[in-house]
Amino acid sequence: MIGGHPARQLTRPGNRRLARWGRRLIAGSVVASATLPWLADWNHSHTFGPEYGPHARWHGTSEVVGATAEGLLALWLLRAAEEHRPDERLLTAAALLPIARWAPFNLTLLVPGTSPYDQHRIPQRVLGMPAALLSQDLIAATAAAGLILRRLARERA
Repeated sequence: MIGGHPARQLTRPGNRRLARWGRRLIAGSVVASATLPWLADWNHSHTFGPEYGPHARWHGTSEVVGATAEGLLALWLLRAAEEHRPDERLLTAAALLPIARWAPFNLTLLVPGTSPYDQHRIPQRVLGMPAALLSQDLIAATAAAGLILRRLARERA
């Protein structure tokens, strides 16, 4: 069942194409969510930096490993969503994992004294936004766009 309707509603070519692109966007977001923290944080300027104490390293390690575990779970959900009996709820859950992980980083800016920048580095900005927030927002927005395309495919049926 897809959104309470038989799965065959996505059999029209235009709907299948939208649905496929939606799934691809979600999959891309999930892969980025699982891998980019290794590139951004698993290095000597973050998790293993001299200014990071043992507790900060613990947090950094848990974030990287947690993002990877969530990504693997989301990939499994995507695969399960397409197997024997397509289930849009599994695909939705897979898309919500990177959204739930990365979108809240924007709220951290409301806490006094927080910053998306390292203390000893020149702030990196892209399009006027902190580079870290922009990449996280792109991951979440890509998953959201995938969900929107899937919904459009169902509504056009």
